[in-house]
Order: sequence, then C-alpha cells, then structure tokens
Amino acid sequence: MTARNLLAPLVLIASLTACTASPADRLAGVLPDERVLINMPTQSASAKAAGEDEREWSEAYLFTAQITDDVNGLIGGVLGLASTIVEYPPTTVGEDGTEAVWGPWADALDPVETSLYVREEADGGYTWVFLQRPRGGGEDADQIVIGGEVDAGSTDAAYSGRFAVNFTLIHELNPNEDAEGMFYSDYVVDEAGATATAAFEGFGDAGGETVDALYAYDQEHSGPGQMDLAWLADIDGEGTDEAWIVRSRWTPEGEGRSDAVLTGGSLGGLTALASECWDTSFAEVWYQNNVGDPERGDAAACAYAEASYPE
Repeated sequence: MTARNLLAPLVLIASLTACTASPADRLAGVLPDERVLINMPTQSASAKAAGEDEREWSEAYLFTAQITDDVNGLIGGVLGLASTIVEYPPTTVGEDGTEAVWGPWADALDPVETSLYVREEADGGYTWVFLQRPRGGGEDADQIVIGGEVDAGSTDAAYSGRFAVNFTLIHELNPNEDAEGMFYSDYVVDEAGATATAAFEGFGDAGGETVDALYAYDQEHSGPGQMDLAWLADIDGEGTDEAWIVRSRWTPEGEGRSDAVLTGGSLGGLTALASECWDTSFAEVWYQNNVGDPERGDAAACAYAEASYPE
C-alpha cells in the first residue's frame, strides 16, 4: 500500500522568511508530529532484498515491516507537508488570532494550488484542513483534500486527534498523484507512547486493485510495540473474500512474533491459524500452523511465548 509523496511541490515557500507571529506559532503547534509514527526496528530495503545474504528472513517480520513502513509513509506524508509549510509565515492571520492560512502555493509545474487552514474552535480544540484548487482558480474552487481535528485539552506533551486523506480527490485534481481511495487515522500521543488506528477504504493505485483494511498499533517511545491488521481479500481466487487478521509484537531490540487468523469465504467453517517468531537479526526462529504443515524451529526461542490475537 504505497502512494507518492503527498502534495510534494510547495518549493516556492523556501523563498519566504521563517519569522512567524505568535498566534500562528500557537496554531501551527497543534498539528500532529512524528511521535504519531510507529517505531519498529527495521533494516534497509536493500538488506531485505532476496539474495542479498544467506539469512532465512522471517516472512512475518518482512510483512510487518512493510505494513508499518507503508502506514508510516502515508501518515508521515501528511505530517511532513504540515511541518514544512508552518516553518514559514502564514499568508493571513485572523484579527483575534484564532485562525490562520498558509498559502496558496504552487510549484512551476504543479497543476494545483495548495493552502493550509488552521482554526481554534470554541471548545478549545482545533480544526485544520489542506485545500487544493486548480492552478489559477479562485477561492470558490477550493476543495478539502485532507481534514483533521485536534481534541480540546491537547498539549505539546499529550495530544489526540484524527485526520482523513481523500486520495481520490487528490488524483482528480492532480493526475500525477497515483493513489485513490480514503485513508483515515485516529491517534493518541502521551509521555508513555502512541496509539493509533488507521482505515483504508477503496485504497490502491488509481485504476488498479483496491483494498479495505483496518490497522492499529500501540508503541511505547523507544520501547516494545504491537501492530494489528485486518483486511478482506480473495485469497484463493474462488470469488469470495476471506478475512485476514494479524497481530505482530516486537521488542526494542527487534525480535518479535506474529499470530495470524484466516477465516470465512471459501474456507467455510475452517479457521486457519499460523504463528511465526523472529530474532534480533530478523531471521525466522519458529513457525507453526494448524493446517498440516510441519513445525519449524524452536518455540523456546520466541520473544513472546504465547499466541495473541486481536479481539
């Protein structure tokens, strides 16, 4: 599940000075930051490539790392865009200091103009949106491509909120963006760590296959983490969707375990279970399923001795 770097052009803002007014600092400061991202120990993609070494890579680890990388990429694209824009002065700030607009801006070859709008609500929460319109269009052509909320009572140390990205609309406005569908994220960050859920609705490359999926994670800052993923797919090509549910857990050193459930669709009343563990070098140390394949490795080498499945 990948997408191009969201709304990447905005290079023109680099010509602006970096001095902002105090109300704008406050409004910019409520946007989510990189603490929302999951911090799973990984190695570079080149190290994972087949044939790069003789290691027996854990397939469960590679799957978990890929999913966390993809979700981090989607969330990080939004966070990166926001943090880049608010480094520069807003275009306008409301007289009472409760709202500000950055933009609209566009690079030379960008077919759209992009703005960021942040507003403080009466309850102490905040609303923020990215607006896009065709190049040269007026404000009445603005459309919300990313919309977010920050809950009342949020501080720099602990905050919560949510946002949604309309990739279909982004693609319609700019065909250079190659994803479609919706992406939703709901997050809580505090001094202990971060928890978040994400949902993919009709998500995929424009004109290609799409997927609906639910994702959740729980991550202690620089500590252990856990990822849950559930999605529907026609696994065996018989025209019915089966449900995949996977929970992966890992330690700060990188060793971990995945437990997976496959059920429904053409499986009828059968529920397939599979578990796999990996070590700090991300090599498989144990594998077992309930569909007749032989057990591999040593269960005592697992960082987590017991299976755990999402409820």
